[in-house]
Amino acid sequence: MTMGATTSPTIDDRFENMVISPERVLEMLGKRKVGQVSFEQSEQGDARRLLLHVEKVAIENKRLQEKTEASYLESVSHHLHEILLGELTEQLSYTDELVQNVLNLPENIGELLDALSVKACSVSKLEPIAATMPWLYDELIVVVNTPQFRRKDSRGRIIVVETLRTALSFLGIENLRTLIPSLILKRAMPQITDPYPLIKQKLTHYSTGVALTAKRLAAMSDLNKNQAYTLAMISNLGRCAVTRLYFKLFDKIQLHLLQECQKDKEQKRHEALLKIAPSANHLIALQQEFADAVSADILEWMHFTRLPIAQPMRDCADKQPSQPKTLSKILHQARTYTQIRMLHQLKLVDIKEVKPLFSEQRYPAGALEKLKSMDIFTLPLVKNEDKR
Repeated sequence: MTMGATTSPTIDDRFENMVISPERVLEMLGKRKVGQVSFEQSEQGDARRLLLHVEKVAIENKRLQEKTEASYLESVSHHLHEILLGELTEQLSYTDELVQNVLNLPENIGELLDALSVKACSVSKLEPIAATMPWLYDELIVVVNTPQFRRKDSRGRIIVVETLRTALSFLGIENLRTLIPSLILKRAMPQITDPYPLIKQKLTHYSTGVALTAKRLAAMSDLNKNQAYTLAMISNLGRCAVTRLYFKLFDKIQLHLLQECQKDKEQKRHEALLKIAPSANHLIALQQEFADAVSADILEWMHFTRLPIAQPMRDCADKQPSQPKTLSKILHQARTYTQIRMLHQLKLVDIKEVKPLFSEQRYPAGALEKLKSMDIFTLPLVKNEDKR
């Protein structure tokens, strides 16, 4: 669809592009980077205006040649992405393999989150489940030995924590309810996303923001704040899966097509394939089409017995109208708020554009003021002073 000159990109479109590269949003909004001048103001512009007629003709011919080349590149990219879409769609349908082989999460991850969710959660109940996950042990040991949680013995010497039980005890259940869902998402987070290296950072920032916002909104809506937090944090597992698969499949299919070209001696196509890079537009389209549905599939696959978050995620994926004071409504509200706040930090949205969206979401009275003064991008872990 062609966007008219006066049409401003939606908040959703700005956010999806910002996660991949903030510069894309600047281009969408017609803004320039600090210190960047327009073509008309540049020396290049002055020189170009002095070109002789012959040079202008040569430039036009080059432009037409580049346009033809770009059209060919586009057709080669389209073919690659057609293959990619077929493979990605098939792999997304196998949730068990997706969770364990793509996201690297164990099959008992739902059991761990269930255990965390109950009021009677204890270290003795968490330890045997966490002990089956070496990666979780490694993460917890790193956290518990940071200066924030470090303890000293009676002689003033730093206690180095090495066992899982001690790590769980030192951190405490409330911290673990915040930390473990975040570590699960960290485990699933895409690692290599060239040529868009900011995806991991932006997605981590966003996930934390949505989760902490949801936790605060739930408390103001008489809902379980830990359920809201966990739902919001792991609602981005689908986004992680789609992103990981996209870059993995792109590399695999590109290599296969290059090998075919070498075999068939198709030099032009081979050169075109070498110039093609992962497409932000295709990745965004795949996220919008699949991410929430995949998250819902994953949460259903986890077979929670105590944690009622699978259905709210499915309602969100199916775009069901959200009723007030439900977890699905909290998720919508938290996502909208966090997206706007991230865009506002980068000056990619105006307040006048935001007000209708806030009104539409119907936040609890006073919620926006409270959220405004809250750091939603840093996990609020506190030192557990319980010596038991």
